[in-house]
Amino acid sequence: MIMKLPKKEDPFKEDIEKITGEMKNRETSKITEEAQIEWRKQLKENIPKLKSEIEHIIDSLIKDIQSCDAKQILDYFGAFYGLTTSDKIEEDLDSEKNFKLDYIHSLVSAVGDLNQKECSEEILNRIDKNIEDLKNNASLYLILTSDYKGEPSQIKFAQVIHNMFVRGDSYPEHKIEMCRELFSKFDDILTNRYSIDSKQLIDELINISEYPIKNLEIQKQYIDEIRLSHQEFVKKLDEISNNEAKFEFLQTYKDSEDIKKVNEKLQNIYDKTGVSFNDSIFKIHKISLPKEILDALSMEIGDNKIYKEGEIEYFPTNDTLIYDKPLIKIDNSYYCFNPALIIYQLHTILENIIMSIIPPKKHQRNYYKKKGEYLEDKSLDLFQKILPNCKIYKSLKYGVDDEVDGIVIYDNNIFIIEAKSGKFSKGAKKGNVEKIKSDTKKLVEEAYNQAIRAKKYILSDEEVEFRDKNKKMVLRLKREKINNIYMINVTLEPLNHITANLSSLKEFGFIQDDEWIWSVYLNDLRIISEIIDLPSEFLLYVERRIKYNDYPMIKMMEEIDVFGYFLSEGLYFDDIEFPKNGFMLHIDSSFSKDIDLYYLWKEGKLDKKVEKPTFFKGCKNNIKFLVKKIEELNKENFSILTKFLLSLDCYTHNLIKEQIELILKSQRTDFYPHIDKAHIGVVFISKRIYNYNLLKAQCELYAYERKINNWFVIILENNFIDFEQFYFDNKPNKIIEKKLEVLKEYRLKQTLKVKRKIGRNEPCPCGSGKKYKKCCGK
Repeated sequence: MIMKLPKKEDPFKEDIEKITGEMKNRETSKITEEAQIEWRKQLKENIPKLKSEIEHIIDSLIKDIQSCDAKQILDYFGAFYGLTTSDKIEEDLDSEKNFKLDYIHSLVSAVGDLNQKECSEEILNRIDKNIEDLKNNASLYLILTSDYKGEPSQIKFAQVIHNMFVRGDSYPEHKIEMCRELFSKFDDILTNRYSIDSKQLIDELINISEYPIKNLEIQKQYIDEIRLSHQEFVKKLDEISNNEAKFEFLQTYKDSEDIKKVNEKLQNIYDKTGVSFNDSIFKIHKISLPKEILDALSMEIGDNKIYKEGEIEYFPTNDTLIYDKPLIKIDNSYYCFNPALIIYQLHTILENIIMSIIPPKKHQRNYYKKKGEYLEDKSLDLFQKILPNCKIYKSLKYGVDDEVDGIVIYDNNIFIIEAKSGKFSKGAKKGNVEKIKSDTKKLVEEAYNQAIRAKKYILSDEEVEFRDKNKKMVLRLKREKINNIYMINVTLEPLNHITANLSSLKEFGFIQDDEWIWSVYLNDLRIISEIIDLPSEFLLYVERRIKYNDYPMIKMMEEIDVFGYFLSEGLYFDDIEFPKNGFMLHIDSSFSKDIDLYYLWKEGKLDKKVEKPTFFKGCKNNIKFLVKKIEELNKENFSILTKFLLSLDCYTHNLIKEQIELILKSQRTDFYPHIDKAHIGVVFISKRIYNYNLLKAQCELYAYERKINNWFVIILENNFIDFEQFYFDNKPNKIIEKKLEVLKEYRLKQTLKVKRKIGRNEPCPCGSGKKYKKCCGK
């Protein structure tokens, strides 16, 4: 049975193509280069005024901060910006509270005063409003000043905005896991110097970051005891009717046994916790870190003098000490007013500690080498997790003296892995284009060139060999057995919008071949490994993720935004006609929100359970069950079939599932979905009528008719699934043409038996895929 699928509605495609049509028909004169220069010149005339407004806001902030106690300000805004409740977390995802807390932390540690003056509500509110105004004005200023060599630079602007507002490059569990794995390699160094290993060090740092919540719980114990005591006091007072007796009760109550018992309970809380009722919730108690480490992570109020240095003094993107020294030391006590800093800077904090111990001349051997080895090993471990039963080869040599970090083989798919553990420097993070260029050359372009070289080698001969470090041949690849070669670049630092939109590097002269590499941050790969349900989903994502680079007019900010879009919408743009010029589509981060909420729930910050986001989640009758069973067969070329099945839309999934159920109920013997523009043909057939030779002959007719070479037959029975693959060259063949004519006539007669007249615009029943009026109805 042949079934022609109807055209799928695609509102996104329709909207884009409507815009394309409008832009084609619109008669507008092109803006001359001179006009563009004049327009930018007019915009830049506003910079001095904007700069003056920013300086005025900052002066006002400094005046208010210095008018009252620095500790009170940090206490207030540490709670106001840094703490939240489970019902507010989703709302806070889209706020800039972390930016605001970092700014007040930097500014107070630079200009604050421990003068013990009370801060009024009016002053605190004014500080909050001024920070909001500064955020808006600073953003505009960065837009107007994001030039490179006299021209507006999209890559610079995206980077400075990201650096200013985005905090953290991983979910906490992944950041912590990565740091535990990496820094465990340096336990001997830490133990020799501080008598503490990396696990203990990381545990203590996590403990510091959790102090505000722990202290709040302790404060609640105090409040509960005081509240119960007050209730008992009021109850006893109400039981006394005589005024004189009430007066006497009030006079003696402060020395009563009740008060003594309450004081004992309050003292017990203090003895157990070391936290007094009046302590700041951000004060650190009972910490096991060596004092040398605590001091290295701390600064006193006024120490952050570097924050003043910049084109605008105390501008949000100026260098600040808070990321290296997140703790504040006041009167020999340590405070963590910005707990999130500990986690999202955990890698940097630990790296600074290790580098301070290792002599500079040994950095390369003792640190960078181990860091590179860790990244290579972990990258391959994650591929093993995503692609069970894959074959992994590490540190291979080929040719004269060329190397590749890893090769992963899964069915007929080859993954060339190049891991780069270098740093994305502070200057690059702040938008210095020359730094971005030099860093991405080392992190991406070098990996790209190495992967391209390995790919060309693999395709250079019918059979190629790879050797291990001992020059022993360990891998032989036959070109005829390879269907896809994917080039993968894994980094230990996130490059965010740069690698999410890899075409942006072409302005540096990078990525000049016609092929793309997938450059991905290790912890983003970790997230993908946890979300992906099936290996074939990963294959489809990598294929579409690499293809996405062909659409530079579509911009997303981070890898997880792209991945979230894949899970929700499929990340497929091939059949959309985009405007040729003057069009840019920015897809926001809303598609990664479900992933954010899922990991927040896992972290325990949401009360209501959040299900793991999945591919085809909105398609209840999908055929992922079929894909999984075909994967389990592990037959040669199975991934061609599974990837194709997953690439079909939800309507087709529903239809295929319905027909499979009919075949399993013996209500249908076979089913052949006629899919437009398909490069693979698929036939579903009941095992009870399965005959290899007959099937091959039938598929040969279909192949000749549809001009599709590659055909799969999926054989079905209850608790049984198998498949056969056929390949036909479809060269002109008169015998097959005659058989095809007979088949078409048969289809037409069968249709006319059911309905006397066929509509001219209906699909032709002969199976050609054309309308009846353009085929047998001519």
